[in-house]
Amino acid sequence: MKPFSIKIESQYWLSDEKEDLCSHGEIHLEIGGAKITSAGVKEEWGISESALALLRTLDADYISNPDCEEGLILHGCGGILMSGCPISIHWSVQHNGDEVFLSDFIKFTSTDLTEGKIEYPDIRVSVKKIVYEQEILQFAKQAKALFESSKAKEIEDEYDQDMYTDFWKEYDRLLQKYSAN
Repeated sequence: MKPFSIKIESQYWLSDEKEDLCSHGEIHLEIGGAKITSAGVKEEWGISESALALLRTLDADYISNPDCEEGLILHGCGGILMSGCPISIHWSVQHNGDEVFLSDFIKFTSTDLTEGKIEYPDIRVSVKKIVYEQEILQFAKQAKALFESSKAKEIEDEYDQDMYTDFWKEYDRLLQKYSAN
């Protein structure tokens, strides 16, 4: 059993692939033997947005903040990239030398933060940094593959186009930085 495992179970577009800026689908996330989400539980996630959020944790700590609408696994229901929906999975990522500590897992399954909140207070794992990086990188590469095999996006709104361009610049920079290690 791996202490940390994340993979894409399915990935698709919600609307016309030329217009949808975020890929969506099912994720398998297992921490220390506990399944946080997996295929078949009727949970849909914003795959590409989540991949960027996770790439950011490869060189920076992330402290779980359930009062914030952004987590590490995002729902992708916002009108713009990486914002606007409290449905998410949060956890803290703390780096210490060759180890990464994962804790404070919380999942929100509803836009009503008082109803759909599931806490996992007993889940705390230590993962070798190289293992954590490999899991995140394979997830991010798999997420990007759908975009590479799809038609080019047709984004008419200048603000959305700028956001989309900035999103992929950061994504590609982080992916290249850690793929080279």
